Amino acid sequence: MTGTCPDITPQDLGRALEHVARILQARVDGSGLFPDGNGAAYLDRRVCFHVAAGLTSTARFDRNAFVKAWRAARERGDLDYRKALYRKLCTVLAAELADDCDRWEGLREPAVIRRLASRVRSIHTRVCIGGSLGPFDAVVDPADRWHGSVSPRFTLDTVRELAAEIQRQAEHPKFVDDTVHVLDRGRTDRDGRPMVIVLKVSWQHLDEDGPDECTEIVAPDEEGRYSIGAWQWSWSFVTWCCPCDTTQDWHVTECEGCGMDRDKADRLMESGRRVGEILRRLAPEATSAVIDIHEGLVHIIQVYAGDEEIDTADDGDVFDTETLGAADNYLQSVIESIGPADLAATPGWEHIPDTRSANVYRLTFPAARTR
Repeated sequence: MTGTCPDITPQDLGRALEHVARILQARVDGSGLFPDGNGAAYLDRRVCFHVAAGLTSTARFDRNAFVKAWRAARERGDLDYRKALYRKLCTVLAAELADDCDRWEGLREPAVIRRLASRVRSIHTRVCIGGSLGPFDAVVDPADRWHGSVSPRFTLDTVRELAAEIQRQAEHPKFVDDTVHVLDRGRTDRDGRPMVIVLKVSWQHLDEDGPDECTEIVAPDEEGRYSIGAWQWSWSFVTWCCPCDTTQDWHVTECEGCGMDRDKADRLMESGRRVGEILRRLAPEATSAVIDIHEGLVHIIQVYAGDEEIDTADDGDVFDTETLGAADNYLQSVIESIGPADLAATPGWEHIPDTRSANVYRLTFPAARTR
């Protein structure tokens, strides 16, 4: 016996559940065992055994094939994994498809199992449509794709944010795309759920198809989430960039290149913009700052507009103590637990050799944002 049980990842479990669904589908399509005529077939623990043994998606079971697959697994050394996968499948199906206690066996539709597989694989992430819409928090099944685009599911609060952003875009005279509307009764039903209707209108099809065809009521799923634009809009994962120049999807929280965590990298990459915003309140022409980090403490020692230095003296006419202090405090929060190598590798940060201090950097601000 082994001392530890192999880990079954959500991806492993999702693939196995998809295999279960294919077996059920094969039994329905082949008019095999126990079809009910309504797209359902009999599901029992033998199906889990069949999947764990790595057998093909056939409608009937071959006991000899089971034995051969199990022996092959033992010879390859992955019997413990197959046992763990079998137990995990049984546990999940018992929890999700329970009728009475653990009696989850019976007639099941393949679509139900596929929906469960999608939920198991789903991850919390952020999505957007290029630079035109988002980012928004969402739950996504990475395997559920439409021409490469993902199909996110949103909470009602996020749907409200999404609808408001689209409405702002719809104010443009040439806007003829989809809009989303949240019709809120301001009350809850007998089960405590908000009395809300989410409506999607495809204005670009109004002339040709009429109002009935170009409007869609988006119902919430069993988790109360809404699939807005699923298999219709070009949703993609939001990405984040690490100072080492590696880009990851938002749900990957650690850089695959250097190991830096996402929040730390995000603070570093945003530092130039944020410090620029603080200093430009009093000096709109500011383009960079020279920063000294001595014994872990951050201090802005010079501010520049191009090549010309801006007076930072306390009795000068430009900056006050509060503004410079706010910029210092923000940078202090950024550089905590970050080494010199990380700073030097971050776009906008440049190490400056100095005889009096080993950690002097020029931080160049990105161009000011315009509305």
